[in-house]
Amino acid sequence: MANFVNFSKPSQPYLTTKFILYNLAAKAQAYYLVDRIKVKSKGLPIIEPLSRDYDYQIFVSSSARKIQGTNQTLKILGLQPADEGIIYKYKQVTPEVYQRHKSVPVVQNEQSVYAFAKANLVEGNLNTAKYAIASTYNATLTQRHAKALINQDIASFAQDLDTVLFCPETFTGHQIRNQVKVNQGVSLLELIQILDANRGHIILNLKYLQHNYQRTRIRRVEGVRDVHGNVVKPTLGTVYADQVEYVHIGGFRINHNTATINMLISRQVQLVQREDRTPITEVAGFLVNDIARFNNYTIVSDGKIHIKSLPVKISSKKLFDVLKAKGVLDGGEFDFRAEYIIRLDNLPLVHFGGQYGSLDRVFSELAEIKVLSSILAAYLREESDVLIKEQSDELKKHYLSKNLYLNFPTTKEYGEIDSHISYKIDIGSKDILNLGKLYPANKFLARRYEVYNPETGEIWPKPKFSMLFDGNIVVKSKPLSARMKITKVDELMKPIFDDFLGLERNGKVAAILSRVGGGLLVDKSASKEEMIAAMTSANTKLEAYAQQIYCEQISPLVFYIGATGLLPEEMAAKPMTAEEVVLNYPSLQLSKHERGGTFFVVGDSIISVYSVLEYYPKQQECSN
Repeated sequence: MANFVNFSKPSQPYLTTKFILYNLAAKAQAYYLVDRIKVKSKGLPIIEPLSRDYDYQIFVSSSARKIQGTNQTLKILGLQPADEGIIYKYKQVTPEVYQRHKSVPVVQNEQSVYAFAKANLVEGNLNTAKYAIASTYNATLTQRHAKALINQDIASFAQDLDTVLFCPETFTGHQIRNQVKVNQGVSLLELIQILDANRGHIILNLKYLQHNYQRTRIRRVEGVRDVHGNVVKPTLGTVYADQVEYVHIGGFRINHNTATINMLISRQVQLVQREDRTPITEVAGFLVNDIARFNNYTIVSDGKIHIKSLPVKISSKKLFDVLKAKGVLDGGEFDFRAEYIIRLDNLPLVHFGGQYGSLDRVFSELAEIKVLSSILAAYLREESDVLIKEQSDELKKHYLSKNLYLNFPTTKEYGEIDSHISYKIDIGSKDILNLGKLYPANKFLARRYEVYNPETGEIWPKPKFSMLFDGNIVVKSKPLSARMKITKVDELMKPIFDDFLGLERNGKVAAILSRVGGGLLVDKSASKEEMIAAMTSANTKLEAYAQQIYCEQISPLVFYIGATGLLPEEMAAKPMTAEEVVLNYPSLQLSKHERGGTFFVVGDSIISVYSVLEYYPKQQECSN
């Protein structure tokens, strides 16, 4: 934590209120002494050098409604003769020096703290500004602005600080606490990881969860809407094979770009004719009387705990002892028959001061993997390494995927809705803001290539990779037109496509596959079946590798930022507006939502934070 205490030279007015700045994110402690000097303008500029005795200084004037900070000489212009103010001077000292000041009070609700917060906020030191507010114990401001990340919220944060500095009477409406509680026990994220690793030893009271669960998204119902808006149901449906009270947890997933954790529940269902409930037991040579149906339950939604507790039974004493030691279980001795309540709402989402490693080259690696994976998926969309076409068609008729997953058409359910702001956090580079900027494989094929029949000369205006299994199809690069603007996305994708299509042997595909333990796909003499099998194997490895990167490097970082409103200390960066980031990195392309966001340059990466409006049911309902 960083600590501040006011001091005064004998020749200056002594400021009796001392304060501490709690840095909740850093494990190390930094200590500061603060001095103050009263100044009066008399209509002249105020110029105050910064001597070696100090590291930073801030001018605050309520009459001029002005605050200005610097680590150099302070120059204050535009003051009226009657304006007066205070110059606060800050110096970092050792813990030993700090400890000599014995009279530091517990509550540090003092103007110099708010001034420090505002000056750092103006300079783009967002984390430091938030630490300063935490040190005041001002619960009102902390709760209101702790997670401020986008421009609109940062501006609101700055406005509230101005109000506190220049209109002290507003304190009457603020809740000032007498302590800051920092929970050093297990975090919710750590607990979820423990439960995920041991989910085979846990069964969940599904009935309780369904009865107490509130959806975070608009419910989708099976079917499609006709021209009158009525839902036309599929001819087939499902019935649950089990009607039990307890179920296994299928796993937990941290969202890729929001501070959201979902819990997956898998239950066995029977495929039936919707009209008369006649069971369907076999499709395309596969037994389908025990296929799985998945439901997601949101544990944490946009950095807020959504499910307060999980009622479970535990079959492993070892797991019980771990959870007991972490302080998340009530009750006495281990009893495999008993139901225990795992409390979630009293846990910190994450621990401050976690280490999240480097993002260098993470985006470029993910982007290349996604491009190649997109090509393979486009090739394989209508193909299978184990099914013939008639089997695939039969599965589609029964709303089943090639992997025997249910795939009913769905539409949004009508009803009363409410909305909330969701914060998206993306990882990108200085050239491409996020993976969403990449073209789908078939779209890029049509954008940069001509696909034609060399015998007839016929050119397909909307080509697909699946067409290339036909030996009579030829692909060549399109000549560039004056209207086509080549972007950094083109520069990333084109060499990979060229190499894959055999137009330019640059080694891109082999290099990407080598990272995931794969080799060259196939040679020219391979049969279609061999090509499909090789592509399927390669794509499986690519998707697994990409998911590993998300699980280990991206999703925990996204969750930390979204849950705390802070960047990790090792990634400290000043926020930039859309205008600033495009000015510095003109290759970036921003969407409507992103233009209202905030951007942090971290090494060779850019972390972008922006808001979108999302909808959810207004009335509480049970989940099926």
